[in-house]
Amino acid sequence: MPLKKDTVKILQYVAGILVLAAFVVFSGYKLVTSIISDKRAEEEHQRLLDTVVAEQSQVPTAETNENGETIDTLPPQYPPLAIDMDTLKEMNGDFRGWFYFPAVEVSYPVVQGEDNEYYLKHSFEDEKSNSGSIFMDCGASPDWSDRNTFVFGHNMRDGSMFGTFKKLVDDSSLLDANPRFYIYTEDKVYTYEIFSYYMARKDSNRYMVFSSDENYDKYTGWAVENSNYAFDVDLSGRPNIVSLSTCYGSAGTSRRLLIHGVLTLTEPYGIN
Repeated sequence: MPLKKDTVKILQYVAGILVLAAFVVFSGYKLVTSIISDKRAEEEHQRLLDTVVAEQSQVPTAETNENGETIDTLPPQYPPLAIDMDTLKEMNGDFRGWFYFPAVEVSYPVVQGEDNEYYLKHSFEDEKSNSGSIFMDCGASPDWSDRNTFVFGHNMRDGSMFGTFKKLVDDSSLLDANPRFYIYTEDKVYTYEIFSYYMARKDSNRYMVFSSDENYDKYTGWAVENSNYAFDVDLSGRPNIVSLSTCYGSAGTSRRLLIHGVLTLTEPYGIN
């Protein structure tokens, strides 16, 4: 016996309510799990900072020259972070150095995976995480010796990872005091001076690596000309570059913010 029209309407209404309820429950579940993931990532980062990073004062030290004279030696020019490299290597064998960008207080370990997918969703401590990790390109030389090394990080809404870089787009004066970032390794600290930042697409040719001087000049020339802010940096010696990349815009966007820094100083790392 066929159902009455009123009965069909009621069943359709109930089915619609059930679908809506399931959607609400699923959306709530995704929101809660996202919040929990972000909270765990924040706790892990703070734990790392508390455990393996400390700030020490830098004072001139005295040395004796070949004539037996005592001379003062100036302290290093990098921020005095004391980083427990051995512990970081024990925690994760993919560790490649510590990244510090003081203008917007970005301070994280850098890892390098077998591909560029794993650390999009895994933390430094190898836990699944929406925040992922800060990671260098899987094909890059792990000793930071390439002419253009890419480092990636998520643009998190809470400002974690590379989330605070969007502040630079709105207020370039944040770089006035210190337009540099630093990479600390076991035996060296690399200082990079920012010479350009701008928006690009994820499939842009700005994500190129190169070996020739000609391509270096073309790449950096375009970057300087199209930068959101005019920097006065000497690139004539063609020093190595580190390029920082993060999403710019809402989730799923193809827009990227690229920040380029050129190597201006390499110093022995003497704080352990």
